[in-house]
Amino acid sequence: MKTWIVTGGAGTGKSSFVKLLREIVGAEACFFSADEAVKALYEEKLVVEALVAEFGPEVLERNGERKLNRSWLREQVLPVPALRARLEKVLHPRVFERFEEARVAAAPQSKVFVAEVPLHYECGSTVSADLVIVVAASRSVQVRRMMENRGLDEQTVQSFLNAQWSIAAKAERADIVIWNDGGMPALEAQALTLVRSQL
Repeated sequence: MKTWIVTGGAGTGKSSFVKLLREIVGAEACFFSADEAVKALYEEKLVVEALVAEFGPEVLERNGERKLNRSWLREQVLPVPALRARLEKVLHPRVFERFEEARVAAAPQSKVFVAEVPLHYECGSTVSADLVIVVAASRSVQVRRMMENRGLDEQTVQSFLNAQWSIAAKAERADIVIWNDGGMPALEAQALTLVRSQL
């Protein structure tokens, strides 16, 4: 079984590309999303307690429930490198565990394991893979997409993007770069070319 990592910056279209791979490859592929793994972890009691220990009660919603205030994390923690590193220290080892569990489970019946890992390079590229695919777009396109699709203001978007490696740095290290400044037809053509050449 091959392992493909799909990474890139926020707003480049990674999820759209993975969706196309899912449609093209079908049952021969197994898919993993680091973002979905993080969302699931945010619901786990032990993770909530670990983040409260790391950041204090501010990390919780104000409604009296022991639920994380994700807006607070996004606005107060992610833009600050030292705080973001503390958050990642709690989350990343657990995400890697979920990744390996999913890969092992997929091995008997899958031709390819496709993992969407937005922070692959920021994490130190510790995940082994046969192919690292970077989905890239220009900064202006990233900003527009994030403002339109996530309802964020430009300052928040710029802070978010500044917390990640640049697209140029990621593309330089990639095995394959998928350029996604255009529409879905161009993205689909690149997905088809990739599958035909690699599987």
